[in-house]
Amino acid sequence: MPKRRNFEFGEAVTGMLVDGVEDTPYVAASLHLDPESGARIEVPYIDIPGTSQFEATTEWFHSRRPPKNLLLTSLDGDVSLFDCHYAGHTVNYPRNIGVGKLRPTYVVLHRRDEDLNTPLQVREVKSQIDGLIEWTGFTSIKRRNESNDARLIKKVIYEVANSNHVTWRQNSATMTLKSDWLINPNTYSITLNDGVSLTSSYDEPQSIDVHLTEHRKVAALLSFIFGCAIYFRSHELRDPAFTNKTLSGRVIEQPFFQFLSRNTVREHGRPKPRPGSLRHPLASLERLNQNGLEEWSYRYDDWSRFIHPAVSALNRPGAILENLVVNAAMSMEAAGNLIGEVAEESPTLRSNGKPTTATYMYRCLIRTGWDWSEIGASPVGLARAIANNYNTIKHFDRGHFPDPVETHLVSSLTALVVRMLALRIAQPSLNAANLFGAHVHDFDRLKESFESAGVAVDEGGAFTPSRQANMPPSS
Repeated sequence: MPKRRNFEFGEAVTGMLVDGVEDTPYVAASLHLDPESGARIEVPYIDIPGTSQFEATTEWFHSRRPPKNLLLTSLDGDVSLFDCHYAGHTVNYPRNIGVGKLRPTYVVLHRRDEDLNTPLQVREVKSQIDGLIEWTGFTSIKRRNESNDARLIKKVIYEVANSNHVTWRQNSATMTLKSDWLINPNTYSITLNDGVSLTSSYDEPQSIDVHLTEHRKVAALLSFIFGCAIYFRSHELRDPAFTNKTLSGRVIEQPFFQFLSRNTVREHGRPKPRPGSLRHPLASLERLNQNGLEEWSYRYDDWSRFIHPAVSALNRPGAILENLVVNAAMSMEAAGNLIGEVAEESPTLRSNGKPTTATYMYRCLIRTGWDWSEIGASPVGLARAIANNYNTIKHFDRGHFPDPVETHLVSSLTALVVRMLALRIAQPSLNAANLFGAHVHDFDRLKESFESAGVAVDEGGAFTPSRQANMPPSS
């Protein structure tokens, strides 16, 4: 039987649905993939009591309890459907013709060599994620030219091999970033696609959710590294239960097979990062290195109240500025609590010595290790500016929303602070210069924004005209 290799949005697969129950007749069904709702199965049936062909199918929809796992076998391959849920049904009662809908949580483009009712667990999951190839710099392709005596190119040789990788431990998983490649041949050309994938491996099979939880940690880190929306683009799995065989049943290989998860399928069709947004990572893989990846994983759960709101803000291009400030400041409040007391924070404290919102903002600014003096009189002043903007947005009794220009500057500032802070979580032993380098592209852009607005932040947290704005024009 042919092997289906991929499944695209808008595509439909029609075949026979198998529930694995002895003597249950197969029924026709179609599988559809939508970028918003994910995968759905539509099953036509006849709803007449005593019709043995559709007795089991009718019960699925009347009881709203379909089989957990199903197999759709079609002309161009088998598709395994796991953790299926009832998604509605309609019946034309004068004609007694019904159509039922199911939503599988996972769709695997291959048949599994196990009992159909067994929950889906696998040893390896591989994901393609935005930014991996730009961040790692890994490549699988080497090109070599051969020239004649006149130095004219007579031959071009491409060598393709998975030659670059980095591996680290993440909880009980072994995580690997590895160069990857794919060849798409056709009649008159060959397309060679270079890429980098993230793979999680376990000694014992685990649920897909366990794998993707570890992958999501790396995707979140990439959002901080690039400061933009980062999405999963595809997933594959590998396990001894999924194999390619000869007609006689002999196993010939155990490759990766594509699968879809209801929890991530919406991301596959989202717009890719804008050109240029992946050119300037906040820190390179070389500086973060294996130790940093392990430390990020180790501290992820403890810092989740900081990580999740910040990633949500970074992953929402075009969001209202006030929302971005609220999310980033929420993260900084959480981080400030986790960081604890830092030196010279007393000007931000209440008279009774208790922390204020500005105290939490100050702790974050200090922990980044960055010199913020080019946009504000002091970290205390910047902390107060962030706190004032955040609290004015958040609290009804503060009157009107802040000046939009100030909110824009605060949103850009807080976005950079949370990004720097996240990488300091991963590499707490490195100082800012060793982690970020002497010049940070996004800080230069932030400086330019302040200069364009002609403002700076004073010690009290107010936006005031900058010295550059007050200087007379040169003659």
